Amino acid sequence: MQGDFRIGDWLVQPQINSVERDGKTWHLEPKVMQVLVHLAMHPNEVLSKDRLLEAVWHDTFVGDDVLIRCISEIRYVFGDDPRSSRVIQTIPKGGYRLIAAVTTEVQPEAASPQPVPDIEPATVQAQPGKKAHELVFRYDYDLGHTRESHISVADDPNPPSPPASNGLPHSDNANPSYPLIVMDEAHHAPPPDHGGVRGKGSSHRRLWTIITSAFLAVLLATIAGAFLWRSTHRSAVDFFWGPVLASNDPVLFCIADQGQYAAVALRDAADPSRQIVLKDNLTAVVIDDLNAVIQITGILKPNDKKYSLKGEGSTNLTDLRAGPTVFVGAFDNAWTLRLTKSLRFHFANNPEMTQFRIIDSSSPGTTPWVVDRVQQLATNSYRDYAIIARFIDGNTGKLAVVVAGVGRGGTIAAGELVTDPAYLSQLANAARAEGNKKNMEIVLSTQIIDGEPGSPKVEASYFW
Repeated sequence: MQGDFRIGDWLVQPQINSVERDGKTWHLEPKVMQVLVHLAMHPNEVLSKDRLLEAVWHDTFVGDDVLIRCISEIRYVFGDDPRSSRVIQTIPKGGYRLIAAVTTEVQPEAASPQPVPDIEPATVQAQPGKKAHELVFRYDYDLGHTRESHISVADDPNPPSPPASNGLPHSDNANPSYPLIVMDEAHHAPPPDHGGVRGKGSSHRRLWTIITSAFLAVLLATIAGAFLWRSTHRSAVDFFWGPVLASNDPVLFCIADQGQYAAVALRDAADPSRQIVLKDNLTAVVIDDLNAVIQITGILKPNDKKYSLKGEGSTNLTDLRAGPTVFVGAFDNAWTLRLTKSLRFHFANNPEMTQFRIIDSSSPGTTPWVVDRVQQLATNSYRDYAIIARFIDGNTGKLAVVVAGVGRGGTIAAGELVTDPAYLSQLANAARAEGNKKNMEIVLSTQIIDGEPGSPKVEASYFW
């Protein structure tokens, strides 16, 4: 559906994401408007949640809670009570149905849009004694963005003579002049009028049919290619972080903390080399965990996404129910261990706390991902591992993102993987091969040399 339309007494203007009634205007978020438009395109038809999610969020992975929030916002604007719906009806186990009357708003003729940017326009100049004509093709492959393509034909007023009775052309037409086809920026030129002798008109009509058919074939192939490109070249960052960015709620970073400290060493302003230990009450944070937090906030900030930071010891279930949460750190973050315990890949250790590992529940007897703490402390060079997960937590109903290494180097590598478009692109390809499921879990490894992590390497992945 393009242009403005009405739902009952409300004027809906998708181009500016607004709904108006009785002089009052409500502004909707773009995704909320897209949900409304899609419902209006199918009035009185039951649309399943999966169908709406695919139509509006086809380039990202989101949960049902995002769609439910959009429906609630639409109902709020229209003053619609879900218990006695007049606008959007909820069909149990079916989806949603727009039951209010939908009418198209008559729009004044808009200015002609620009030609398709991917086609280089050129201006036709008719040769002496010839005239130029134009065909205009309008098409739409993106909601609300109509495109036009134009061809101009330089036509010879003295076309080749029809064939002689023996089937051979007249000798004076041995080198006939054929129309020249070029792209043109002119708008709304009338189609050519080939009147006159029946033989000439039929020849020109056949020629124009061939020209038009060939151009439309190329045009349709271009549009089909555009659809294919858009479906296969989604933003790698949006693939992973889209559900977080789509939420209206602020993001909580739940990071590991190391309890309370009773003293702090402060430097003398007059002599910074002199330190004095003073009594204080502090909570320590591992700086390597902050490295991952900073990398992730580099994605949230440009998208105007609000976020907050809390230590795992001060985080409670109410906090986690308030919106998406990013859990950083593993064995020093109790929330990470709780959340991943029921997942296919989860953390484990021996009673002596000398070996830390990641377990594959589908093959618990095989454990290739182990960090020996004795080796770690003795050499500071070892292979570290981490879990990255993104899923809807059944206890809170909110999105959970886990970025947690067995050691500190693993957490740094995990933070790099979830923020680097090149790595996320590889992850998106793996998810696509598994059917674009919404939840995912990845085990990665990185080589630690003198305490510094190398590049992350995906060891295993699971999508559900």
